[in-house]
Amino acid sequence: MILIDKRQIVQHPEIPELLHLDYGVALLDAGDYCFSDGSGKLVGIEQSEITNLIQKLRSGELESQMRKCQNLFDSIILLVEGVYDSVEGLLATYSKGKNNKGYFRSYVFPRTTFEYAMTSLIRLSEMGIEVIPSANLECSIDIVRYIYNNRTKTEEEHTLFKRIRKINIPTKLTANPDVPKLMSLVPRMSEKAAIGLIYKFGTIWNIIHAEDAELMEVDGVGKGLVSNLRQSVGEPT
Repeated sequence: MILIDKRQIVQHPEIPELLHLDYGVALLDAGDYCFSDGSGKLVGIEQSEITNLIQKLRSGELESQMRKCQNLFDSIILLVEGVYDSVEGLLATYSKGKNNKGYFRSYVFPRTTFEYAMTSLIRLSEMGIEVIPSANLECSIDIVRYIYNNRTKTEEEHTLFKRIRKINIPTKLTANPDVPKLMSLVPRMSEKAAIGLIYKFGTIWNIIHAEDAELMEVDGVGKGLVSNLRQSVGEPT
């Protein structure tokens, strides 16, 4: 279940209908939404329209809000809502046209540069706050739902990118003297498996003292090879 700040519901009563999630309403100390992810960590989401964001930056309110979020949540996401760009170096915002036909320029900040806005968002990212852009309220609610559905999955349930997440082992590790030493200790261990183990655990001592399941996470290492390892060097003590 996701918690929605009561003030957010008052301001946008259509949120529950758009969100399509089990939800509760509470007066949150920080953030507009919060929930526990698949590992039990608390995720907080702050939603801010770009015009309000600039005002909060200028007044220092955003810094105060982010500090509260850091005290309460393990992970913080800032949704920056609105369409904007640079006009002669100044920040300009855009509104949706009639009948949802495109966007037109609605405001140019007279004293706020585009660089200031972007640098502020970059700085937030460097502080460990995830910054995600959103075109409008409807998009923001969709993004909140996507974040919730994604973060509440366990790592085993994820399928996106699994096929391209394989780690490329640095070829320079083939020159590591522990690689041939490990191969000589364990009969029928391939160079690929030895490199993978040294890459993952760092030293032969760490490999010997690792759990069997951890060893078998390395490409090319199965039950037979782990059995050979245990027979050759003994069980960890």
